[in-house]
Amino acid sequence: MNTYDVCIVGAGVVGCAIARELGHRHRDRPLRIVVLEQHARVGEETSGRNSGVLHSGIHEHPHSLKGRLAREGSALAVSYARQHGIPLLSTGMVIAISWEDVRRGLWREIAMLRRLWVNAWKANIRMSFVTPVGLGAWEPNLRACGGIIIPSVAVIDSLAFVESLRTDSESTGAEFAFNNRVIGIDEDVTSYIVATDRQTIRAGCVINAAGLYADDIAAFALRHKKYTIRLLRGEYYELVTPEKKSLIRRLVYPALPPRATGKGIHFSPRPNGQLFVGPNEVPIEGKTDYTSYKTPPRQFIEALQKFLPVLDERDLRWAYSGIRPRVVSPDGQKSDFIVSVDQEDPPLINLIGIESPGLSA
Repeated sequence: MNTYDVCIVGAGVVGCAIARELGHRHRDRPLRIVVLEQHARVGEETSGRNSGVLHSGIHEHPHSLKGRLAREGSALAVSYARQHGIPLLSTGMVIAISWEDVRRGLWREIAMLRRLWVNAWKANIRMSFVTPVGLGAWEPNLRACGGIIIPSVAVIDSLAFVESLRTDSESTGAEFAFNNRVIGIDEDVTSYIVATDRQTIRAGCVINAAGLYADDIAAFALRHKKYTIRLLRGEYYELVTPEKKSLIRRLVYPALPPRATGKGIHFSPRPNGQLFVGPNEVPIEGKTDYTSYKTPPRQFIEALQKFLPVLDERDLRWAYSGIRPRVVSPDGQKSDFIVSVDQEDPPLINLIGIESPGLSA
């Protein structure tokens, strides 16, 4: 049986970043680190199926883990991407109010912008309000009556990012065991016995960064505590008509009511020149349910046409979907990340509900 100082479950962006950080912090006295991953490569789930946005944290409560870690993490991720040659698109983010919203009455959207302004002020996030003229200087083809601009937001190639973190981790001695699905965790006085469908290992510390499966992994190790997550599938369409996809150059998000649980269907450019739109939010039961139902493009077009009226369904091609593990409060609202040291001796650390802005954080 192989013995390690640290066992990390999950080779998404969080698991790979933890492995890298531990390796670099302990270069003088290296730790034996293993990352167990049920898939054949890194980033196969939530980390590789998202918009690639390095968020400013403006959508989150300033004192939440989501808000604080997004602010700190996005700056670190941008610096890391530039140092390692990872594709990066510095687009900035527009959060826009449509003229349709004006006709309907602006109270919801104004409440949203006020909340974002308060968040930005408390968290020292640079942003500016813009009129239609100011917005036109940023996105001349966007049909909107104004909104806010956050210039620091960037888009990263998320898979290249996770792969680079893996390579960096391996350079400090971390081992990656792919195609190893964890099926049990038992405490053994001063360590844990971690069983996969291929091997059994001993580890002095277990860090659960299993994303969609973090609740299941926690249940293996904890007998008297249970975590519950809600699964939400987010779908993306690609805007494929050449003369239309060139009309939008930046991240464009809608201003939503303050109690909205997501950030809304948005225009999502990528470093390779592709332009996607999405994601929506579809509650699901299965953790591998990426394609059982595809939302018709009409629902996406209805959300987008108020900003770009020339779009129609023929401009969109279904692209992919991702699944977000969300922790939900008793009143049905989304909650903060959970980072919990559930046992101290031996250490067991559970990371639960790491959805957006997890790529940044």
